[in-house]
Amino acid sequence: MKNGEVIISVDGGGTKTTAIAVTKKGEVIGSGSSGPGNHVLSPIEVVKNSLKEAISQAMKSAAIDESDLLIISGDTAGIGHQREGAQYVEAIIAENFTEVKIYLVGDMVAGFYGAMPNDCKYGVVVTAGTGSTIFGINKDGKGLQVGGWGHIIGDEGSAYDIAVMGMKAAAKAFDGRGAPTSLATALPKHFGVDDMFLVQIPIYLGEILTREEIDDGTASGDYTSGGLSREKIAKTAVVVTKEAEAGDDVALNVIKVAAEELALGVVTVAQKLSIQDNDLTVSYTGSVFNAGDVILEPFSQYIKNQCPKAEIIKPALPTVGGGVRVAFEKLGIDFGPATDNLKKGLKTQGGI
Repeated sequence: MKNGEVIISVDGGGTKTTAIAVTKKGEVIGSGSSGPGNHVLSPIEVVKNSLKEAISQAMKSAAIDESDLLIISGDTAGIGHQREGAQYVEAIIAENFTEVKIYLVGDMVAGFYGAMPNDCKYGVVVTAGTGSTIFGINKDGKGLQVGGWGHIIGDEGSAYDIAVMGMKAAAKAFDGRGAPTSLATALPKHFGVDDMFLVQIPIYLGEILTREEIDDGTASGDYTSGGLSREKIAKTAVVVTKEAEAGDDVALNVIKVAAEELALGVVTVAQKLSIQDNDLTVSYTGSVFNAGDVILEPFSQYIKNQCPKAEIIKPALPTVGGGVRVAFEKLGIDFGPATDNLKKGLKTQGGI
């Protein structure tokens, strides 16, 4: 490998950080993954280690060293759409990679450039993973973000939001305050406890206890751990989507509510950017959309009801691929010729 010929793209999400090593021809020659990469919502030492580990893994699997790097680009979930916080995260990466240019954007921006086809310069993209945000660009090049307020006051439609709505519905069903739902059985199984009542133990204390241990007082250990992290709670969304796919009405309603919240964000961005529906292209990215039609159908229907002529398309690339496109643009390299190789490489890597 010639010196200065490889691009690293890193995608630091709320739960997982992914990195890929890519040539200027778009060939994926290495990849790596690690833990949370959101410096706003995760401990900074965790984020530092996640970024270092994912990038180092990608370099190791590509059999390259820092002298081979042209740029480290990409995104993290804690950076704003106008690069607020970018220099801080870039400095964190620079602690371990001192001789290479580093340029990061927000995950909503990388998500936009990944999801949209190379010839599409404007539209709206939803990013929905552990958290959620909606970002659009109009014909004048103006960008706008809505959502992305974090799990306490926002992140509607995110995996965390879906998980919490699902658990609340199951708790109500267990009490008899809500409609019966298979979630009241599926969630205890997911957490490895006997019934819905005991789900609150891992949620709030981070421990797994049986009902017998609660009743007879034989439980041991320190129960002051503070419960499950935001990231681990968000992973429970897969239980809700699975039950929705199986036809559970309560789970289906949770997914519908989440989908419509995300779609509302799309319509809001389009209106505020004055994008007419006959010019509106919409795409999406993030783990929430791995659920497929169960979320895409209510998401698309809401948008079509508000913007009948809008075009809703599958994402061209995942967010980490959008980070590669950001790098090419930053370097003044034509991304078009590299697109097919990048798509093939990412598919070979399991979609990343």
